[in-house]
Amino acid sequence: MKRIIIASVAAAALATGGTAFAVASDGTDSARSSSPAAASTGASLTEAASAALKAVPGTLDSIDRDHGRWEADVLGKDGGWHEVTLDANGKVIDQRVDPDDNDPEDAAEAKALRNADVSAIEAARKAASQSTVTSVEFDGDRTPVWEVETVKNHKERDLIVDAHSGKVTQAPADDDSGDDD
Repeated sequence: MKRIIIASVAAAALATGGTAFAVASDGTDSARSSSPAAASTGASLTEAASAALKAVPGTLDSIDRDHGRWEADVLGKDGGWHEVTLDANGKVIDQRVDPDDNDPEDAAEAKALRNADVSAIEAARKAASQSTVTSVEFDGDRTPVWEVETVKNHKERDLIVDAHSGKVTQAPADDDSGDDD
């Protein structure tokens, strides 16, 4: 289940000149920003993830904030792939079973996701040091990893979090040569 995620720069980082940061948690408490202005921008990644998992119990595959909304993909306990859309405040506004995710590649992705030792929220927490996490996505194609996008001082940074060890590394630079293969 390979998805291209285009994450917008978090409104909190823009509104506060890039001084906001969020630290995701394990779900027992909510992520908060260091800036009072950023606190009014809506739900944190942790809060949105919790709301998505409440709507569709299962395992979070990806979550990102795009155009003021949170979009989450969940591997439901029913074995189906679900898309959950939440407003900026973390309220579920749409949820549906993803009809496009029923091929053998998705079964392999589901197995890798279920076997991950590090959850999406844990990956976000590990990558969020002094920055705002705007996107977390599982990639189980080769070595299972979480791809985490962060923003700090108006600059996006892509990080890789190993789905088993939790080790955080810088993602390789994008190849803009036009070859998507």
